Amino acid sequence: MASGIDPGFLRSSDLFENQPDDVLHAVLAQGQVEDYGPGAIVFRQGDQGDRLYIVKTGVLEILASPSDSADPVPVAYLGKGEVLGELALLTGSPRSATARSPERAELFTLEKVVFLDLMQSLAAFSRNLCLVLAKRLEATTLKVPRTSSKQLQGNLKFFDLATVIQTLIGSHQTGSLVVTQEGGKQKVAEIFFFKGNIAKARVRHLSGDDAVFQLFQSALEGEFSFTGRTVAEEEVQTDITMPAISLLMESVRLQDELPLLQGKVGDPARVFRQKASHLQWEDADTVELAAAVWSRLKKGASLGELQQTVPRCSYAIYKTMLALIESAQVE
Repeated sequence: MASGIDPGFLRSSDLFENQPDDVLHAVLAQGQVEDYGPGAIVFRQGDQGDRLYIVKTGVLEILASPSDSADPVPVAYLGKGEVLGELALLTGSPRSATARSPERAELFTLEKVVFLDLMQSLAAFSRNLCLVLAKRLEATTLKVPRTSSKQLQGNLKFFDLATVIQTLIGSHQTGSLVVTQEGGKQKVAEIFFFKGNIAKARVRHLSGDDAVFQLFQSALEGEFSFTGRTVAEEEVQTDITMPAISLLMESVRLQDELPLLQGKVGDPARVFRQKASHLQWEDADTVELAAAVWSRLKKGASLGELQQTVPRCSYAIYKTMLALIESAQVE
């Protein structure tokens, strides 16, 4: 039984945030806290739903198979106070996804018989559950953002950063996602979200759209953390040029195409130099980037060096270099 633990984590969930103290203590008295280590499976897609889970500490990864034969892939992350498994208890349906602990998590669990007994014996619990589920249905039907704030943190060795970003967008979060290294001393990335859109981004020397693109083009290492917060719309300054969904779709497209460019360009350590007497470039939209790359090739530079000094994502730099190679302007 878990009656001795602080009920604060329950109040951070939409299922329990408005419940009176006597309901919370009744819930805690009939549940238990379970520890899950790195990679531990909580339940698998297709399992029967026999428990309700609430994240006390840590993060859970939700994985789903796009088809019967495909391997499951991460689709979302759940943080402190978030609930999973309640619908399976009510409908009797099998689990629609797999849940695992990427790094470490403490989960408060209620068995199905206890959950159903609480619904029958505690009118306040039953009413609030109906209200929460109705609001979720309304949000889905009317596409109204849910307002609960996420808390996510962990080491990127255990998490897929792209899915973290998709989770924050899909849950309409406002706040900053920060990636640090050297025990938190060095900040290497910061992404600011406002109501589910990415409003501002910086990754090392990149900013704006290119910073977001780069997150999908090279693996970041370190610790990440996100805590939702309230920000007035008039305080928001943006350097992003497209809506979040469009930004993600473009990021995925560039991620898929980058290996093809890398294969054509070859060794990233190879040093290229100007061969032509001056730059010849017809595309007005990319001439500024081409000029920046061209100027660094006067003394010679590799693709690796260009990616460290030119403030554009890897895809843009590789595409520019390939055009210079194919037009015999470099050697």
